[in-house]
Amino acid sequence: MKTLLRMLLLCFIVFAWNTVLWAQDSDKPAEPEKKKKEFAFTLGAAAGNFANDAAKFTSVYSNRSISKIYFGAIGTTMFQFIGKYREFYAFGTSKVENIAVTGRADWKQKFYAAGLHVRTEDQPLYAEVLYIVTRAEESITTTDPVIEELTSEYKTEAKGIGFAVGIATKKIIGPFGIYAEVEFDAMLRKGRNQQGKVDPELGGFSAGAGVFFEL
Repeated sequence: MKTLLRMLLLCFIVFAWNTVLWAQDSDKPAEPEKKKKEFAFTLGAAAGNFANDAAKFTSVYSNRSISKIYFGAIGTTMFQFIGKYREFYAFGTSKVENIAVTGRADWKQKFYAAGLHVRTEDQPLYAEVLYIVTRAEESITTTDPVIEELTSEYKTEAKGIGFAVGIATKKIIGPFGIYAEVEFDAMLRKGRNQQGKVDPELGGFSAGAGVFFEL
């Protein structure tokens, strides 16, 4: 019996001593954990819509396909150098005044962008500043009847800057996550056509969502 009482007394003393030590440690201010700025390599793909601000085009574009977006980035978990590529296609009916001609207009535009991708450590938000080169081609053909004189091809190029903001989830399945973003592209240097006139605006808003792979 005495042995049991001694063991209980010893356990009580040890418990009381540990409680005092824990109380002393809890009074110390907690030091914030330092997060490492680890190396990161990211690849991603998305689909979206591009609202082209080309109000001066003579063709009427009634249908727009989904844009394809690809990107790659390298850097730390907070700052990355990013390269992006986007394709935009549109088609519509070409109109000729005072002539009963059925035609088709095809617009193909590609964006090449490079810049800085910045994101927060504890929030899924990010922002991008991009330098952009865009190239566009327009082909107008007649189908019924076929009139070669009304067939035309048009090419142009413009340069500008882009700003993007988005939200990216944490990795949901292994190294894979999902993201959504909006981007605005403003062309600073417009090209000129063969007649010396300034080309229409080739920039505009883009919205897309997709997946990314990060190591």
